Amino acid sequence: MSYSAQGSITIKRLRNGDTFFISLEIANGIPLYQGVDDKSGTVSPDWTVAANQPIIVPNVTSARGASVALSFHQWQYNGVTLNFNSTTDADGYRLDSTGVFKMNTTTGALRIVKNLASSTNIANDTLSYSCVATVGGTEYNLQKSIDVLIQTVGATSYAGYVNATTEQLTSDITSTVLSTKLWLGASELTNYYVKWYRDNTLWSAKNGMKSITVTNADVDGTQLFIAEFYKDSSSTTPVFRAGIRIIDTSDDYQVICFISSTQKDVDTGSPVTVKAKIVRFLPDGSNQEITPTGVKWRMDVMDRKTWSVVKTANANTIQVTTTETDRNGEMGDVEVVAEAEWN
Repeated sequence: MSYSAQGSITIKRLRNGDTFFISLEIANGIPLYQGVDDKSGTVSPDWTVAANQPIIVPNVTSARGASVALSFHQWQYNGVTLNFNSTTDADGYRLDSTGVFKMNTTTGALRIVKNLASSTNIANDTLSYSCVATVGGTEYNLQKSIDVLIQTVGATSYAGYVNATTEQLTSDITSTVLSTKLWLGASELTNYYVKWYRDNTLWSAKNGMKSITVTNADVDGTQLFIAEFYKDSSSTTPVFRAGIRIIDTSDDYQVICFISSTQKDVDTGSPVTVKAKIVRFLPDGSNQEITPTGVKWRMDVMDRKTWSVVKTANANTIQVTTTETDRNGEMGDVEVVAEAEWN
């Protein structure tokens, strides 16, 4: 029997041997994207309009299937902690002191109610979520970040986005729908062509579909899906690429990535080493690290803007340097994806 598994740095190991899967999901399908017109400074979509406001919901599950209670929800915007100090409205949300964000105090869901992009803010922003997860009376601290795509747009500027109905598949939730959106300048397009990839492998059966259904059979642990946007079916050069990761928490095997070096953030002369290991989840709810004979590893460092591979290692460890993070005159984050295959 052949096995295949893939993972990423998003999986958190817990001290009781359980594993938490945490994702930040767009509940209402409105992408975390804003464009700024390079001439007028107009922002689109306008998040001051209620119908355009994205809602981000934390989703945390246990590999053991245990009940998880979340508390002490906290959000940061570009590293600054948000203070939700207003009274709770009829929908259960509190406005923060900046007047830009609302948080549901029960679920931790975040709603953006004002524009983040502006003529002076034309680079991606980061929203970071943290909470306390309680399982079986034991508390654990969890955190996760998500990017807001912001860019200047002119008449020929494209921006694409992929959203999922859920980013976590379970034994009960066995499928998710991946939907795409594409903008040209400040205008959302309806006529475009999409090619789909599982990692770097073309998923030709899905060509031309703006939305696709992904089942747990399509996901080995954690799977990266990439949408490549084209003007039409005859175009040969994509105008944009966007990616999303889907986790199948019910898989028996998971690849877990972690930073093994003392250095945790890439800097000049200070690389970061990422290592991967295979973990098997046993029927009794425990897990164990395994080292199969003849396992074939591949680790990729991917540019988060273009979702292209910038570095590859056929091993379970890879080093990330400024060569990978500083590209085209800009500093940026990268994604590390690991995949293992064995018999």
